[in-house]
Amino acid sequence: ETLVDGAADMPPEMTQNFLSVILGESDRMTHIVQDLLTLSRFDSGKSGLNLTRFPFGQAIRDTYQAVLLDAQKHDHTISLRLPPALPEILADRERIVQVMMNIVSNSIKYTPNGGAIMISAGASGKWVWMEVDDNGIGIPQEDRGRIFERFYRVDKARSREVGGTGLGLSIVSDTVRRRGGTVSVAHRPAGQGTLFTVRLPQVTEEGGSA
Repeated sequence: ETLVDGAADMPPEMTQNFLSVILGESDRMTHIVQDLLTLSRFDSGKSGLNLTRFPFGQAIRDTYQAVLLDAQKHDHTISLRLPPALPEILADRERIVQVMMNIVSNSIKYTPNGGAIMISAGASGKWVWMEVDDNGIGIPQEDRGRIFERFYRVDKARSREVGGTGLGLSIVSDTVRRRGGTVSVAHRPAGQGTLFTVRLPQVTEEGGSA
């Protein structure tokens, strides 16, 4: 309304500031709607999974490249540690990348500027795994059992500041569970960072998940 009513007399820098606010809020609302639609599809049983075989390691590399600029904006050091080759998995690639993005994005948001984030992965037995380790604010002991609940936010004030809705980790949990995997958070004292681990079954020789 301010732009419409007074655009002619408004300094260019103020106009740009208002537009930046509009863009930021539009992006935030888009993410909220997308998260709600994803959960609605899960609940209805019509999630429309597009199951394909794909290299687990390449999905992690793509995630790393996608978040690198955002991490650098916060002066974070973000590292990637992968073995030369990782097995394939059978899953909806877009949704698995969304899982990875949600976890890494949380580390970026809840680690004070200048922090360190390590993304690593490997294979063990019938599983592949990815870990995201940061030196951020961590998760209090009393909240760890509830972080995968819908709309649950650990730090309400901080979540509002960075645009959190409490839906991201719920989507992570639902997506991973539907592919026969697990997601967990390590027990650490509050303020000493967070370590998330995602495990998914490898593709068997018959072409299914292990």
